[in-house]
Amino acid sequence: MIWFVHQPQPVNVKPGSEASVLKVMVWLFASICSDIAIFLAFMSAARRMIELTDGKTALGRLSFAQQLIMARTVLVPVILMILVVSVTVVCMGAHWTGLNLLLGFDGIAFDQVTPSGMVWSAFLAAVCLLLLLKAESTGKANLFDTLRELWQRSVCMVPAIIAVSFADIGLSVIQGIVRTVVYAFWHSSTAPSFLRALVFFFFVFAFASIRLWTTLAILVFALRESYRRGARAT
Repeated sequence: MIWFVHQPQPVNVKPGSEASVLKVMVWLFASICSDIAIFLAFMSAARRMIELTDGKTALGRLSFAQQLIMARTVLVPVILMILVVSVTVVCMGAHWTGLNLLLGFDGIAFDQVTPSGMVWSAFLAAVCLLLLLKAESTGKANLFDTLRELWQRSVCMVPAIIAVSFADIGLSVIQGIVRTVVYAFWHSSTAPSFLRALVFFFFVFAFASIRLWTTLAILVFALRESYRRGARAT
């Protein structure tokens, strides 16, 4: 086999273009890190909720490297689904809604801006939970099998997704009120910058934790009831 190597020609790139590319790369890297962090928190909370409901799971025995592998196994199909649905909605003419759907996974922990986005995030949380449990038991996460399982458990899971959506709407209202107070403190307070930053961090982290734990409490309870229904039916 012969390899032909040529000297690349210098390309004139404007400074503004370089800055734009750098911004995109930084944004992409930050988005990946954010999604992984949210998933790790999601997995930890799911394990706790399963154990609190007398369920059994081996998620607590995973090393950090194994958790990252689990994150890749679950997040890849979920992100692909988000992209496909978002692009489809944009092509249908609903550009703002389609772009908002891109934030669906972030909305599992952080505040969404529209009710439809909150419903979408609740649906993604249910899919992620089923994918996570499937990946734990089989080592694989097939999106289509998971969607089929979600449909089979729809008697319990659909009401749970609706309940999570309403819980997110309620939390969003409360968070909006608290956000006004935090912003007022940030702009008018004479407190040191470190203290103001600490207050803002606590505000974001507290509501993200409440939203995540509330979501998983509802979904895990519904999934447990679905398993019980299946056991009684057999």
